[in-house]
Amino acid sequence: MNSPEKKLFDRIRSYLRSTNSFIRKIIVFVVLGLTIQSVFAQEYQYVHFPDSNAVWSEVYWKPISEPYPRWVYNQYALFNEDTVINGMTYHKLFHTNATEITKENSECIGGIREDSIKRILICYAIGFKPDEPYYKKEFLLYRFNIDIGDTIWGYKENIDIPPLEFLTVKSIDTIKIYNSMRKVYSFEQIPWVYWIEGIGNVKGLIFTSGDLPTNGMNNDLICMHQNDSLLFYNSDYDGCVPSFVIDDVALLPNTDVNVYPNPVTNGIVYFENLSFESIELFDLNGSLILNEQIKGLSTYKLDIPELTTGIYTYRLSTKGLIPTMGKLVVE
Repeated sequence: MNSPEKKLFDRIRSYLRSTNSFIRKIIVFVVLGLTIQSVFAQEYQYVHFPDSNAVWSEVYWKPISEPYPRWVYNQYALFNEDTVINGMTYHKLFHTNATEITKENSECIGGIREDSIKRILICYAIGFKPDEPYYKKEFLLYRFNIDIGDTIWGYKENIDIPPLEFLTVKSIDTIKIYNSMRKVYSFEQIPWVYWIEGIGNVKGLIFTSGDLPTNGMNNDLICMHQNDSLLFYNSDYDGCVPSFVIDDVALLPNTDVNVYPNPVTNGIVYFENLSFESIELFDLNGSLILNEQIKGLSTYKLDIPELTTGIYTYRLSTKGLIPTMGKLVVE
């Protein structure tokens, strides 16, 4: 990826992270000329979800209890093949853990379709037993017919299980990618998640508001291509296939971290000599009780006066690197 193109994708990414309104400040991506324009220069028209020649490249970050490597690299693709499940026509969805997806090295896991009211739905043909409630059932992935304040009752709204999760639309803004205006949706409950019309979720194609398929753990969409054009790039990574995936090894981070006082007696602990992106704190049951971003900080003050006496585990992480972990004793 050349430098000007990457800078524009970086700016798109920064807006996706911003809490400010897209209306006040909007990114417009144009490959030809690599310029930024006003969103009002082109009339908005709905962009349908891909039905062929599309690839989503993603990385799934495992929970703390699972063995290394910390990631699973995934690629999903629509190759221009259809299938019929329960009498409905779907575009076949293929999956592989390889760094380049082809029909030969991937497996069809089901299909995706878009209905007449701009809902994107998925049906899994494998991965579940016939007697399981998810087998060949249709799940809601996206609804691009929603307005600010609307509620989406998770992925379970179309199957015979009470919905457990929901999303409330917080904002709807517009960006220009190539020659198309696309709506971008943000949500009250999970502010780090955005839906981009015609692309999907920045946390991954089939990352839903419920606990499938990633059990609510951390997943990132790295790149999305359609017709060999790059429509989305996550600049947190050094390429659509990150170097740590190519090398099949996690780099070792700085482990010379100073943590004091430990034991903690007054509810305050300091971390020094840091070079990490995030800090997490877990109790003895493995439950996450704190998750803070510390990128760019060399020293971090952790204020935990409410914690009860006991032993906790801290994890200092940077994506692609083996995390540094240790015990924290609270007295």
